[in-house]
Amino acid sequence: AGDGDESGGQGFFGCAYCHEAFPEKHQLEVHQHMTHDGLPFSAVPAPMPERERELLHKAPTDAISKGMPMSEVNRHCTPEDCWVAIDGKVYDLTEFMDRHPGGPSTILSWAGKEASKIFNDIHKGIDVKQYLRPEASLGDVGVDENLMSDSFWHTLREARIEEIKEEVRQLSASDAHPGSWSSSNQASTLADVLRERNLDLDLRTRLQALETQKRVALDVEDYSQAQKVKAQVDSLLAQARVQLAPQEKADGGIPLSEVARHNKPHDCWIALQGKVYDLTDHLLHHPEQRKAILAWAGRDATPMWDRIPGRFPSKSWMDYFMRPEALMGEVGTEPHVDPKLEQIKQLQAELRRLEGPSEDDIKAAKEAVVGVRMASEASKLSEEFRFPRLQEITSGRELPFFTRAEVAKHRGPPAGPAGTEPYIIVHNKVYDLTPLLQKHPGGDEVLLSRAGTDATKDFELFDHSEKARVQRDREMLIGKLVPAEHTDWAMEDKLGGEGGTTEKVAADMARYARYKAVDGIIACVSLYVYWSVKKRKPLSRLTYSRGLRHLHFIMAVGIFGSLVSAQAASRTEGLVKKRYLSLHKQTGVVMLVALVVRVCLRMMSGIPPRFPGHPIMKLIETQSLRLFYALLLVLPVSGMVNEYYLKWAPGEETTGKVGDDDHNAARAKKAITIHTRMGRFLQLVWLPFHLGYTSAYHYSQGRGVIRKVSPFI
Repeated sequence: AGDGDESGGQGFFGCAYCHEAFPEKHQLEVHQHMTHDGLPFSAVPAPMPERERELLHKAPTDAISKGMPMSEVNRHCTPEDCWVAIDGKVYDLTEFMDRHPGGPSTILSWAGKEASKIFNDIHKGIDVKQYLRPEASLGDVGVDENLMSDSFWHTLREARIEEIKEEVRQLSASDAHPGSWSSSNQASTLADVLRERNLDLDLRTRLQALETQKRVALDVEDYSQAQKVKAQVDSLLAQARVQLAPQEKADGGIPLSEVARHNKPHDCWIALQGKVYDLTDHLLHHPEQRKAILAWAGRDATPMWDRIPGRFPSKSWMDYFMRPEALMGEVGTEPHVDPKLEQIKQLQAELRRLEGPSEDDIKAAKEAVVGVRMASEASKLSEEFRFPRLQEITSGRELPFFTRAEVAKHRGPPAGPAGTEPYIIVHNKVYDLTPLLQKHPGGDEVLLSRAGTDATKDFELFDHSEKARVQRDREMLIGKLVPAEHTDWAMEDKLGGEGGTTEKVAADMARYARYKAVDGIIACVSLYVYWSVKKRKPLSRLTYSRGLRHLHFIMAVGIFGSLVSAQAASRTEGLVKKRYLSLHKQTGVVMLVALVVRVCLRMMSGIPPRFPGHPIMKLIETQSLRLFYALLLVLPVSGMVNEYYLKWAPGEETTGKVGDDDHNAARAKKAITIHTRMGRFLQLVWLPFHLGYTSAYHYSQGRGVIRKVSPFI
């Protein structure tokens, strides 16, 4: 070969004296010097040798060990990088996911996991390799513990990553092919584009959102919608000037490497008997044949020709079903391969696989894993059934789909970069929290602490009214979860949440304890009534009556019950928190009723003389009691005001005045703020002060505090 094009038309240096071929000229020189010593140097054009072809399908971890730990499989748990362990082998199902007969979401739910049992239960006797490309097989699960530990394996992985980066830098710095290295950086698939660490964040978010819509369409076999989404993806890539690596057509035909790129239900090419057919439209109109056709999407189905007459691929099937417009052209020869560019592409592919998803993507995917119980029909306990007006809000709206992993990335702050706006999930719908900030009665801190998560349980704790839910959907609703990740919250409530035998036993024990607690309360109330009746006396007009002492005692029970239940609610979650909040409200009402009755009885009885003592002590006692009564009045009233403006106050739909809903929310927030601050003041300031100085004073005067306040002594 001449110096102008020594690699020949096919890109490799072949030995003129044997069948060896090399990507570099100096490698051929060494070979001929060692093997054909004495003969002049002679190179001929050669195709890619078999050892180079094997590199294309080489597992990315072969340079480290024969197997890989399960911890490495766990890292690859995103839609753009989906590994699954089956029967001791690791497979990259990213490429296969879209053409899986059961839909991509089924595979995605097992991303990064061991799926042998579920696979063998459903696909008994089926070898998964018959549906996958050779490069999808990544190796064995597990490493030899006698050679290395899991942590050391990852140390070697990181070292190999740095080694690959250095190799790519050295090859890219070569001037052997000036101006051509930029093409080696082009990704061949959309998944590779999304794996790029330096991809624009806004572009990545928009592409991932479209991919989510596509997976939802494929799950329900809506291939027309999947085609529309693909067109949107292509348009978005064109606008961003992101071009997938092109495949050259060497002789006017279509190489199999180009056919392999069209391997989806909504973009299905198949090579057969030396010709290439586009069967995408056929899949839309013949759903009964999809499984047989998709098994060969993007591949050459000639080896199966006429194996089963009447079925795809067979002569009788082609004569009956195949339309002339489906023919794309002849199968062409593979395009020219530049050995150095191919080497860089191989290294970059290995680098992407070893690096895996980013830590943020892995964290979001892990946090999104939830047990999903799909509802077979609309439950009578569902939010839509309980609040029919919600269906009016969403009727006719085309809402985009989100995955839990996508929502998990939206944690705020509110004024942060695009793609981080605070989102939240409630009843399988996705909401943007931004319109509610500065307006939420519970404060922004409560909202932002749940951003990026499923807050359905927390939302239901506070018994939001239909008005609040309608306003929520009208102002904040931006999408809904993909159906495969829905949680049947009605079933969750019925079963008492997720969990196995341990959780069921704990729930049974808690239920038993509640029953016994109720029995204990009934016994205490009965004993209290019995003692009160037995020791009753006429009302005294000179001293505290026994009736006032009863009310004093009931007020004390209400005060401490409210404080204890509020503290318990702040330290618990879920249904337990809801019960404590309910107890807090009930004890608050008891305290208010006791206060009103006590005031009435106090006015009926004679006013006793003040306790003897210093005037300052008398002043402190008087002002302390006045503050006490003010607090006991403000606390329950402010809580009721909050409930009123949240649930029952007329809003815009009733009054017709714009802004009434915002005014109600602001008043409710102000009321709960007063309630919270007054409660903390009562707990941390007034109670310690009042109990401390009264106990000390009565004790200094030789009086027993219990005897003074007890209605039974």
